[in-house]
Amino acid sequence: PLIVHVASVDRLRDAISWPPPPLVRDQLAAISDLWPGPLTVVCERNDRISDQVTAGQSTVAVRIPAHEVALSLLDKCVFPLAAPSANRSKYVSPTLAEHLCGPTGIEEHLSMILDGGPCHWGVESTIVKLGSEIPQLLRPGAVPLAELAERFGIHPEAMLQSTAERHQRAPCDDETPWLSPGMMREHYSPSTPLRLVDHSLATTYQFANQRVGRIAFVPLSKSEAGRFAAVEILSATGDLREVAHHLFAALRRMDDEGLDLILCDTCVPVDLGLAIMDRLHRAAARTLS
Repeated sequence: PLIVHVASVDRLRDAISWPPPPLVRDQLAAISDLWPGPLTVVCERNDRISDQVTAGQSTVAVRIPAHEVALSLLDKCVFPLAAPSANRSKYVSPTLAEHLCGPTGIEEHLSMILDGGPCHWGVESTIVKLGSEIPQLLRPGAVPLAELAERFGIHPEAMLQSTAERHQRAPCDDETPWLSPGMMREHYSPSTPLRLVDHSLATTYQFANQRVGRIAFVPLSKSEAGRFAAVEILSATGDLREVAHHLFAALRRMDDEGLDLILCDTCVPVDLGLAIMDRLHRAAARTLS
């Protein structure tokens, strides 16, 4: 399924079943102040939405982006605009217009590139399914789980538990339709093998006769950096907003270095760290399989 985008809360009715049931209405009211922003909701769709957008399912994912260029475009659209990330299937999401070009891009399939500059957050939107007493977190993203849970009046662990139970019931193959994008086991993957390491243990990693790159969340010492063929430092202080902002671009640059392996730092999966680790685990799944 794809995410559809609208210009305002008033135009949610262009995509979802309207009026929504009382529970969905109240849940939308609780989170509507997070729009425009990196939040996507999954609700029952209306008849205007094509099966091609929803993978034949009865629900649709919809959001209101915060970027002024996107909002200007959507304001001129008389319909919800289905817009997936502009990347090859399972490859690293683009965060710059230049990522659409070259051997890993999709330039040959495009009629036009509308360049709005670098993506603000770097990781995709948080996706939550409404309509149950405990909304389901389908994809962690730029809006922290704790912020959503507070607005819904529930504990974050309750949403995580609901998500864990859904994963246990969900089919494990990538061909079965999912409720939202970004739920495949293998996703956001560079072509170069990627291994996740704890920052404090990375100094002990042995890689004789290999060209290895390192993505670090904080600066490395000169001696440590010198062990690697290429190094990307995502933040001067370990700020997770900076890490998220630079992560996908760093993965793409590393993938252009002709490396044998990429080592990438990890973080505690809390707040924005939950989204970062979700992306990294999916990006490393091809290496682990």
